[in-house]
Amino acid sequence: MKLFIQNGGESTYPHIRAQTNLIYGGQIMNFHLQFGYGMMKHSRKLLDKWDTGGVILSPRDLTDDQLVRLSSDIVETDGKVLFDPQCFIRDADHDRLTNHKYWQVFTSNSTSSIMGGAGAVEFLREVFKLNERLQTHYVIVPGLLADDPLNDWIDIQDSLNEEAVALNSDKPLLATVAVSNSVLKDESKTERIIEVAKEWQVDGFYIVPETPSSYLVDDPVWLFNLLNLSAGLKSLGKRVVVGYSNHQFLCLAVTGCDVMASGTWLNVRSFPPEKFYNPDEGDIARRATWYYCPDALSEYKINFLDMAYNSNNLDLLYPSSDYDSEYADPLFNSTLPSSVNWGERYAFRHYLHSLYQQVNMTTKGTFNDTFDKQMELIDSAEELNRELP
Repeated sequence: MKLFIQNGGESTYPHIRAQTNLIYGGQIMNFHLQFGYGMMKHSRKLLDKWDTGGVILSPRDLTDDQLVRLSSDIVETDGKVLFDPQCFIRDADHDRLTNHKYWQVFTSNSTSSIMGGAGAVEFLREVFKLNERLQTHYVIVPGLLADDPLNDWIDIQDSLNEEAVALNSDKPLLATVAVSNSVLKDESKTERIIEVAKEWQVDGFYIVPETPSSYLVDDPVWLFNLLNLSAGLKSLGKRVVVGYSNHQFLCLAVTGCDVMASGTWLNVRSFPPEKFYNPDEGDIARRATWYYCPDALSEYKINFLDMAYNSNNLDLLYPSSDYDSEYADPLFNSTLPSSVNWGERYAFRHYLHSLYQQVNMTTKGTFNDTFDKQMELIDSAEELNRELP
């Protein structure tokens, strides 16, 4: 990660280099919740605690009635509501997703009809109707997952974005830029997407990056191209929202990214396309409770905290006062951490609140100051990890 940020700052890539002269004007990168299964209470609780923020709602995880009720609650907390139509895969068959009316219109139209405009208009009208009911702040224009070759994807995105602009009257539009792992590993394809996006008369972009692994990424090419994509789209002078993120994506602040979004389970902290299909009967993931130490930029199982407790090093893992996360306090009350009833609810809320605080800290007045803050965050995390047993 450190090498990646360093290379990003010194890169000759045109979009990232252009960001070195970007004046942020005091604007900070904001944090939104990426809604996943079982996040209704978490969303209400956290947004009520935060002064800013929002939720990107998921039709895969909410019925129509639940979408309306939760969006109303979010608006009452002054939070921002976005709705992700999740039309990444034409043959997705997840029951909750396919029960929504707009999705049924989407799949009832052929790909050629959507590319030709008529199908796009019928489909988008349903998307806009739902956005009105949900009181969204931005309309996320649906988009398919970009894969090789890019030509058909470009034609579909051109059609959807053009018709969305023609139909829309008042809400700002965010074009979906959902990018497959293979495309995001290819610099030339990433650059082509940026060039194509220049022609879209939208107000911003919603980036959904498919990761090469189930969670954290160790491929520097993938990470660098994500940075380049975010910076390239931001250099068009428009809003950039990056979904399905985690603490590894904090480096997006150097690109001028406006919002990064994350959630509870791993499938909303990274983007696995398979989540939009009905799961196999035996496909049940093992659950483990992890504690996120924001100062170390790392997550630990509770038995590791027991080891730190037994070696009198547990205090090293306690969040610094900057994070103000009372959700972790029970683990540090002078008893063995595994003896404390600290489960998923606290772990999820602590992670998301810590990430919210880190996102708010990452952007400074200029690129150079933001870059320096990123390096400070990484250097201090490295130093802390060296101290741990």
